[in-house]
Amino acid sequence: MNEEFSFMKLPEKIDFSEHIIGVYYLETSLSMEKAAESLAGEQSTGTWTKVYTETPEIHEEHGAKIVGYYELPSSDANTRKGIVILAHPTLNFGSQIPLMLSVVAGNLYEMKDFHSIKLLDLHFPREFVKDFQGPKFGVKGTREVLGVFDRPLVGTIIKPKAGMRPKALADLCYHIARGGLDFIKDDEVYGPVKYAPLEERVPLVMEALDKANSEKNEKTLYAVNITDEVDKILENHDQVIKLGANCVMLNFVTAGFSALRVLAKHTKAPIHAHRDMFAAFTRVPTHGISTAVVTKLARLAGADQLHIGAIQGKLYEPDEIVIASARTCLKEFHNITPCLPVSSGGQHAGKIAINCKLLGKDALILAGGGVLGHPKSIEAGALSMRQALEAYMKKIPAREYAEDKPELKIALQTWGEVPVTF
Repeated sequence: MNEEFSFMKLPEKIDFSEHIIGVYYLETSLSMEKAAESLAGEQSTGTWTKVYTETPEIHEEHGAKIVGYYELPSSDANTRKGIVILAHPTLNFGSQIPLMLSVVAGNLYEMKDFHSIKLLDLHFPREFVKDFQGPKFGVKGTREVLGVFDRPLVGTIIKPKAGMRPKALADLCYHIARGGLDFIKDDEVYGPVKYAPLEERVPLVMEALDKANSEKNEKTLYAVNITDEVDKILENHDQVIKLGANCVMLNFVTAGFSALRVLAKHTKAPIHAHRDMFAAFTRVPTHGISTAVVTKLARLAGADQLHIGAIQGKLYEPDEIVIASARTCLKEFHNITPCLPVSSGGQHAGKIAINCKLLGKDALILAGGGVLGHPKSIEAGALSMRQALEAYMKKIPAREYAEDKPELKIALQTWGEVPVTF
């Protein structure tokens, strides 16, 4: 093994069915051994000095255990870099997310001996996961509601982000649905606001969608943003479902993972989970919590459709991280149902093919400006997305397919195309 990346400690005796495994990146002034011991102690039974109440029995049963630590190269003589792997006893928090996060990612960020620390991954034992329901609808349920099983899904986001009145919103949704999109979502900042109250906008939008659905013989989901104070979320859900809503949306980072889990147990419609604000603690490569952890926790909590970033989009994550998040949504996870990965941010018809190629069939591709900014019309913008999807499904380059389809042709002329090989 490379000397610069050497395994430095053998695992303690660990029953992995009773522990969550946390993988951490560290930059510290301590030796890696001392850093691992400090991290394990601070997040379980220890503190800055020996206390008489921490008996050997308590430490054995409740103490975080060091699985291993690895030294990484560092160009700074005063800073050690490395990976620490800890096993956290599930007995310390039970089958819940808030206290579990306090244990695996709590006070450690405040410790002055740790210059930077990032929670890279969490591995959950079956015994812990079995008490979680996960997505109630997920990929399968979302497809069943729409009646679409053989292709990726395409949709859009309400723009402008704020300010739409109910009647104008309903008219907008009618034309979007007429263009053939499967999905429309409120923007994350467009929630239960006074200028567009849920009791006014939901009936108008659903009436408009019913009209469009009957004309095109397809269905369109409308994800109503019900994000609110925790004690209002279920009330908002019940209200919009009674008014005919077929999908709800929650900003799960700002509302909380626990709020998402409670909503998932209660919901009568698929939950579209938006991750706004997550990059406040994921974006710095050496500090915070990784996207992988956020994606796992959202799926565990019950997201049916989950934002994963954007393929070739305007967001900070490279394609490989977006693809990894999509796989985390879909891969086997004990008893937890797969959730639908959502690619959104700077998308348009010219990026449909690359999204489909990299993400596969089970994905929802959203374009806001790429639909509503189409030079011809909003309906043309929606149609251009479906046409681009048809081109990919038929393995025809979009520019070739667009020769007799003015909507797609104009979209490609306006925003360009990311070409793919079939």
